[in-house]
Amino acid sequence: MMETFLKIEDIKLWARVGVLDEERELGQLFVLDIFLWTDFEKCTINDDIEKTIDYSKLVQILKDQSKKIYCFTIEKYSNEILEIINQEFKLSKVKIILTKCNPPITGFDGKVSIVRILENN
Repeated sequence: MMETFLKIEDIKLWARVGVLDEERELGQLFVLDIFLWTDFEKCTINDDIEKTIDYSKLVQILKDQSKKIYCFTIEKYSNEILEIINQEFKLSKVKIILTKCNPPITGFDGKVSIVRILENN
């Protein structure tokens, strides 16, 4: 048995997420990595694009929807992303890594990420 997943890296999203008023008013950059599990066998055997995930559509949906999201936490934002993916594509498993690129923390120039995994039975 072979495990196969599709990985989409470095999706840049602009969203109004954060505790500070400025973060929700102005928005800020987030980077998203997605791992998608589904049955890729039919696509693999027949090279049938209808039997795989249209990742260009997924990226566009996420970019469009992110402009409409207003919330305080990266946890809530990551849940919104998972819900969007789950509604649009019925997948067996989804893993996301959502990174806040420039968190407004004095003396900190790193990044903050949340990793979430959704498994559908």
